[in-house]
Amino acid sequence: MHFELLLEAVFGKREMIHEIECSICGFNETYYRDPVTKQCIGRACMTCNFVQKFDSVKEESMRS
Repeated sequence: MHFELLLEAVFGKREMIHEIECSICGFNETYYRDPVTKQCIGRACMTCNFVQKFDSVKEESMRS
């Protein structure tokens, strides 16, 4: 339950995209996306308590 509260605090609303082998501990690392924008927002591993939030890239900065 503690890990779910951490995910809620860091990511807010989220959807699971997929799981891969965690590069830190070797267990499952889950990638999440925003349910509205469908952009990847981060990854997390419950086994080693690793959480990483990705910076979002704005379309306007890509046009320049």
